[in-house]
Order: sequence, then C-alpha cells, then structure tokens
Amino acid sequence: MTNIIMEIKKIKIENWRNYSVLELNFNKITVLFGKNTSGKTNILEAINFLTNSRSFRTKEENTIKWKNNYSRVFGIIKKDDKIDEILIVLEKQERILKTVKINEQKTASSKLLKTVNCILFTPEEIELIYTMPEARRRSINLIISQLDIYYAHNLIYFNKALKQRNNLLKRISENLAKREELDVWDNKLSGYAVFIINWRNKYIENINTKINNYYKLLSGDNHLLKIKYIPSINTNNLAGVLNILKENRNRDILTRVTTNGPHRDDFEFILDGRNVTTFASRGEFRTIILALKLSEVDYFFEHTGEKPILLLDDVFSELDIKRRDLLSQLFLNQQTIITTTDMEHISQNILDKADIINIDKLKNKDDL
Repeated sequence: MTNIIMEIKKIKIENWRNYSVLELNFNKITVLFGKNTSGKTNILEAINFLTNSRSFRTKEENTIKWKNNYSRVFGIIKKDDKIDEILIVLEKQERILKTVKINEQKTASSKLLKTVNCILFTPEEIELIYTMPEARRRSINLIISQLDIYYAHNLIYFNKALKQRNNLLKRISENLAKREELDVWDNKLSGYAVFIINWRNKYIENINTKINNYYKLLSGDNHLLKIKYIPSINTNNLAGVLNILKENRNRDILTRVTTNGPHRDDFEFILDGRNVTTFASRGEFRTIILALKLSEVDYFFEHTGEKPILLLDDVFSELDIKRRDLLSQLFLNQQTIITTTDMEHISQNILDKADIINIDKLKNKDDL
C-alpha cells in the first residue's frame, strides 16, 4: 500500500481563543512549548478544527476571541504533491454563521473529512472511558467519518429521520396522527441504522486486533485489553432492525422517543474481562486511550494508505522515560505536533528532529 504522508504546512488564525492573529509553519515533527494556559491547546484545537469544523472542547461560538464578532482558521495541507488551502470563518449574527472554503471554493463541512485528517490525544480524552455514551459515540463517529464519507452522510440522514420519527411519536401520543404513519420513518431509519451498525462493528473488530499490543507495549503489563461494542439493536440486518422498531412502537409512543437504534449504542473498555471503570487508575486510563489512538492511526493507514496528522497534547507528562522513548518511536513516521510544559518530558530522538516553538514568546495573544 502506498504510504501517503498528510501534513499541515501552515496555519493562520484570527480572533481564535486568546490569539488576535497567529501564523505558524510546521515541520514533520513540531513541539509547542510553553507554560500552562499559554495557548498551546488552542493551536491544536484550530488544527483539528480543519478536520470537520467542530471544536473538540466546546461550542463553536466559544472559540471566537472575547469581544470579537468573527474568527478565521486558515490552513495549507500537503498530501504528497497535492496542496489544499482550507479556510473556515465563524461569524456572530443572530446565530453562528459558518463558511467553509477549500481552494477558495465554498463547500460543505463534510468535504473537510476527505481533505485533512487528524488523530487527537488530549488529557480530556481519558474521560471517554467513564463519561456518558454520547461522547464515546461522537469520538468513534468522527474517526469512521474520516474513513468513509458515506458514514458521515448516513449519520446526518439518520439523525434527521430520527427527529421526524420522534415528532411523529409525540403527535400519535396526542391522537393527532396515526400509528401507520410510522412505517415510512421506520423504513428510512432501518436502512441508515444498518449501515452505521455494520461500520461500527467493523471498526471495533479491527481496533481489537491492535489495541492490546499497544497497551502491553506502553504499560509493560501482560493483560488483555479490548473494546466491547454494546449496540442498542442487537442485529445488523435490515429486516431485524425494522422488526425491532415495530415491536417497540407501544413503548416509543408512550415515551415519545425512539428507544432503540444507533443513537443509543455504547462501547466499553474491557481489561482482563472487566470494565476498566470499576478498578483501573487514571494512569491506566491514559495508557488505554493512547493505545486506542495509536490503533486508530494504523487502521486509518490500512484503510486509506494515508498517515493522518497526529496531535498530542501533554502526552508525556505522566510517562516514565522508558515509556516516553517507546511512544516517541511509534509516531515518527507521520506528521506529529506535540505540546509540553517541560522540554525534559520530550525524548531526545524527537528533539533531534523537531522544530521547537516557544508559545510564551509569541505575539498577538492574550494570557488566559
């Protein structure tokens, strides 16, 4: 398979978080160094924003610098000999107006998924293990959507159909509509649901061929780690999904919501047969998520032939020297952008190859 290296060559942000204007060029390995709250993560957030025009931290409007009415994120992406320029503008009006352009042509946000791809690790990612199922679904949805644009489209269509079905359930419960009207939306939902469920199954199966090896490498422990998919509908064929929707109509009408479907799926991290939330430490959580991210990089490459940009926010601070050196060897084959508050946390083999950017010395930013 062809090894295509995806790189961000330049980013320019305006009125983004604590930055008025900032322009940075990136090497294959770049270290963003600075004190806490200096704005390192804000830069990673802006880079990741180019993937799908969404913040991994908060609502979009909160990325606009205080007392300003707009923000702009501009990036130059290189993929082999192909160069793409991406511009995303957020404007405060009655609602947030978003404009996405690729090579100066206005386009849908979904087109970003095929233009630039990132795998992100932040300390907050640890929360995926014990937070609400919605966050785990959102994380997996983003990865799969970068692999298959049709998955992203099916998610959009599923959510629209789900909204219509739930509205109809409310009308039926108020005797304003007939039960038979659900047939149309059940058929639509079933088709979208089968596509989503099958992709999620395929994703979990593939990740489970990789994640334990990375976990053992990073932890030094001989345990068995896997991800368990817990679908709300325990079937992956059209007739089965449609039958479950019809069987649950009475309950759905009573509750006024669709009680089964991919929007109710969950995922668990299982270590030696137990859910890690019942016994693992925060350090183990960190190792598990790192193993997941490295597995996703491999999966992405296998599926597309491309190495995504790896964004690592404060990844080394809680690792010993041996684990830092091991980890650093694993991502030298794709563009990696790292943040740190302490250069002593960065392995020498990274420093030998990296551009170092001191965030504390950058102009046109406010302290947070």
